[in-house]
Amino acid sequence: MRVSTSQVYRHVTDSLMRNLAELMRLNTQVSSGRKINKPSDDAAGTSRAMGYKVSIDAGEQYGKNVADASNAIGFAENTLGSVSSALVRAKEIALMGANGAQNAASRAAISKEAAQLRDHIRSLANSRFGNGYVFSGFKTDVAAFDASFVYQGDAGMINVMVDRGTMISRNITGAEAFGYAPAAATVVQLDGGHIAHYVPGAGTTVNVEIRAADDTTVLDSFHFDNAMQMTDLLSQALESNDTTRISALLKPLDDAMGHVNDVRADLGARLNRLDDQGKRLEDTKFATQTALSGVEDADITSAVSGIAKANTALQALQASSAKILSQSLLDFLR
Repeated sequence: MRVSTSQVYRHVTDSLMRNLAELMRLNTQVSSGRKINKPSDDAAGTSRAMGYKVSIDAGEQYGKNVADASNAIGFAENTLGSVSSALVRAKEIALMGANGAQNAASRAAISKEAAQLRDHIRSLANSRFGNGYVFSGFKTDVAAFDASFVYQGDAGMINVMVDRGTMISRNITGAEAFGYAPAAATVVQLDGGHIAHYVPGAGTTVNVEIRAADDTTVLDSFHFDNAMQMTDLLSQALESNDTTRISALLKPLDDAMGHVNDVRADLGARLNRLDDQGKRLEDTKFATQTALSGVEDADITSAVSGIAKANTALQALQASSAKILSQSLLDFLR
């Protein structure tokens, strides 16, 4: 069967175009370093690469969230460390004031330090991190405690996503950090035969009654909601030389110190969890990037070898095509 010149020409042209397309594909791989430069290069590979890229982008955002939460929690934990130190000093002052060797004048003198500790704790409670107040819940634009030491924030917990379906709170509220709720009512025998009753109230309110030795007659009563109010009561008791009330405040000071340290321990546990999560995200990112590289990255050595082969094949095709077309033209002229 005789093949027409047009058929020969079409066949040669198609072969040349395929060879040139392969040469261009390989050159593009070498210049870009990628074996997938357009979806048609590998539709299945392109789909897998897109999935890997989405996963990497999400992981990077989770990583940013982890870093932000770690910084905020670390700041809160350090702040409460200073609060703990202030409460330790307040307890020391209370012990000094309860000592019978002190007199009214000396107690009035140390009451000033108690007042300074009160104001220092309030300043710490109203700390800012970035653009917001640390201990105000969702109300980050409002100072946590006012001049009367009343909480002005809310109970909002600011949760951040650190992985798919995993949230961690980056804050703690002022009510939770600076107040505490006793598990049950407690009774303590004070010096002088007096008896102190500590009764939990609403929220973080602690009601205190100082009774006579008969445990019936109420001699004094007061309440507080947080560490600042407690330290303010200590300052007042020192100023007024009220040794019984000073003694009654020793247990709440202990409880407040223990509570602040418990809160710090919780924050420390969150930091450890975030540290572990950050490392896991880095490991996942590395594994995903490796998988993406396996799909997208070109084998340069193989591509260069392919270019050499394609060039040789192209030259051979050009030579043979010239002979075939010349012969076909002669046949046509005959």
